[in-house]
Amino acid sequence: MPSETVLASACSCGETCRWHGRRTYKTRAIRDLEAAGIQVIPVCPEMLGGLTCPRPPVKSRRGRVFETDPETRSVLGPERTAEFQAGAEATLEIAVAAGARKAYLCRNSPSCAPSGIAGKHLAAHGIEIVPIW
Repeated sequence: MPSETVLASACSCGETCRWHGRRTYKTRAIRDLEAAGIQVIPVCPEMLGGLTCPRPPVKSRRGRVFETDPETRSVLGPERTAEFQAGAEATLEIAVAAGARKAYLCRNSPSCAPSGIAGKHLAAHGIEIVPIW
């Protein structure tokens, strides 16, 4: 029986879900949590919100999220805020259902970072955000 249940960014758990679609590996932080007997539930708010893998890179502007040109990352394209918000809500539902009070999330993600859409949403509902990676 696990001593605690936490959420973690799926990409830090070794799941292929980052925007570029390249393989990732389980981070040391996640391996350490598992070794300590903590149940880690992988979540990808972006994919939970309906985005695919791979997907175009995005930029946040004034609380809204836009696709960008993959080469320059400067030209704003279609807005994806709704998908990010839906993913944040789905992630919160998973946290509540699992009884998770902490989330180990990627610090540079427009979704998972403490300043990202899912990170802020979880924190606003009492989930402690621990930035990793």
